[in-house]
Amino acid sequence: MLAAGRPSTGLGGYFGVRIPRGIVSLRRGGIAASLAYLVLLCISTALVSPPLENVLRDVMMVSISPFTRAPPNIVVVAITEQTLAKYPYRSPLDRGFLADIVARIESAHPLVIGIDLLFDQPTEPQKDARLETVIETASVPVVIASASHTDGLTPRQFDYLNAFAPSARRGLAALSHDSLDGVVRGAFPGREAEAGWTPSFAAAIAAATGIRRGHWPEEMVYYRTANGLPFTFPTYPAQAVPLAPLNWFEGKYVLIGVDLQQTDHHQTPFALWSGAENGVLPGVAIQAHSLARLLSGDRITIPWAAVGYAPMLLVGLFCLWIASRPIPVVFKPVAVGGAVLLVWIGEAWAFDRFAILFPMVAPAMLVLGLSAFAGFLAWRRDANARHFIQNAFSKYVSPAVVAAIVVDPDALHLGGERREVTCVFTDVEGFTSLSEKLEPEVLADVLNEYLDALCELFIEHGATIDKVVGDAVVGFFGAPAVQDDQAERAVSLALAVQDLGQRLRERSAGGGYSFASTRIGIHSGPAIVGNFGGNRFFNYTAIGDTVNTAARLEGANKYIGTKNCISSEVAKQAARFLLRPVGVLYLKGKNQGIEAFEAMSRTSENTILCQEYAKAYALLAADDRLAKAAFETLVTNYPQDALIAFHHSRLASGCFRADIHLADK
Repeated sequence: MLAAGRPSTGLGGYFGVRIPRGIVSLRRGGIAASLAYLVLLCISTALVSPPLENVLRDVMMVSISPFTRAPPNIVVVAITEQTLAKYPYRSPLDRGFLADIVARIESAHPLVIGIDLLFDQPTEPQKDARLETVIETASVPVVIASASHTDGLTPRQFDYLNAFAPSARRGLAALSHDSLDGVVRGAFPGREAEAGWTPSFAAAIAAATGIRRGHWPEEMVYYRTANGLPFTFPTYPAQAVPLAPLNWFEGKYVLIGVDLQQTDHHQTPFALWSGAENGVLPGVAIQAHSLARLLSGDRITIPWAAVGYAPMLLVGLFCLWIASRPIPVVFKPVAVGGAVLLVWIGEAWAFDRFAILFPMVAPAMLVLGLSAFAGFLAWRRDANARHFIQNAFSKYVSPAVVAAIVVDPDALHLGGERREVTCVFTDVEGFTSLSEKLEPEVLADVLNEYLDALCELFIEHGATIDKVVGDAVVGFFGAPAVQDDQAERAVSLALAVQDLGQRLRERSAGGGYSFASTRIGIHSGPAIVGNFGGNRFFNYTAIGDTVNTAARLEGANKYIGTKNCISSEVAKQAARFLLRPVGVLYLKGKNQGIEAFEAMSRTSENTILCQEYAKAYALLAADDRLAKAAFETLVTNYPQDALIAFHHSRLASGCFRADIHLADK
């Protein structure tokens, strides 16, 4: 447990400064609550705004959208229950009958015939052949529905579908369902395939008459009636086509599809307004709306994010100003709510007149949430007590220790306890020589930038920072809070530190100097953790053999050429990482060897390297004379690998086995 302090000094015992406990209590929870609120606001906006945005968009689409006049030259031929009643099987549809109605419609000279049916399996051979002939010899364009493996077709279905009437035009019959609630809100443009771009079913029909649109996804346009119901295109039952007047189809876009219960029916925005009876439409009806959109050029415009958020951003600045002003509290929510409502009215008008769809829910939630936060900060600004102690301490003490002290301010007395910890030592290779080359001001900037980023990594991974000495940072896991995954955290931290060093080296290349690698040593074991020092000044730290071993493992990197050196105690608990054995290290002052490992980033190149290295190392560990040849091959394949070069050099001098005796600390 953390130590405690004399009640008379409280937190000030760290610096010998007397600080009243009342001031300390004001600080508790302030920053945490503020950050939690902002995080909760962002998370709630991200989670809540998409479904609410969908609801608001659906309401506007069916009530105030400008899409009230659909092109008059689209008709639908529906295959209904009455159509299927006279046939012995329901699916696939009798293709002899389908051939008859396609031929009948074709004789009326329509603009295009679109068949929203998948011919993905054979039926009666004569009827199949007849339908293929009618489609391929038609005097007008005929577009048949297509699909791919992405849509759930088996290879056999896919092959048959492509082989059926191969010269006919094709369009993908897929629809864009919203991932949240399954409503069809997007206009599916098509899909890139191995053979190139395959347009959607509606796009292929439009293209057959020379009307082409872009390949990018757009919002779906639904045409509505004055009372908020979906526009119904002229629809004729398929069984009536043989007796129907030809002028029903002459000069028209004719779409043939099914209108059967529980088959190819999809939710549309009208379901929210008019219920499932009117809002769940057959696929062919949705394809008709999509085709009408392409023919008329109607589209919903979604502004760029910068433009879309601009109206609410401007009103948000006003709301933040209102919230921060010293005005009566009851006036603030009225002013903020009224401003947001005015923006909503303006954006609804833009959709009603010009089909411009602004994001409405997320910006409003952020404005309202931030305004409430600004009001809270204003209230705190006007309060007398200031919560500043925690920020001040965090500049001198590890945030993990500060957090524990804030939870238990009485834990500031000298002493410690035995804990299982994982110690991490870092040191910059050759920093002394670098400091001799740089001006003091430049050196200070370089060192501060490095230490700031390094300490951030320690904190991000949950480490307690013990001390910062020059360019070296020492920390440990497992105290003051217990961490069951401390070994994995430590190895993850080591890899992150190496990435940081690589980025700094790349940046320093153009500055006339080279930032060297950071060497890391990690060891797990028991240590005494607590406050050590005197009554006036003390430090929260860890002491014991575990700490000394971690320090010497860090120093071993210089001798063996590794970037990090991890003891087997750590490696056993971090098996998910890519680790390669270094050897059995006999550190100075120790009679027993420590098996050490080096952690590497899990890339394909490193994985292959470790596999090849493991084979050679196994020979070395077994005192097999073949190890020399194995490492000669490795040093040829990986000339830049310092550890391989180290073992190769040892073997060349006659040092076999994996025991490595280090003379230095």
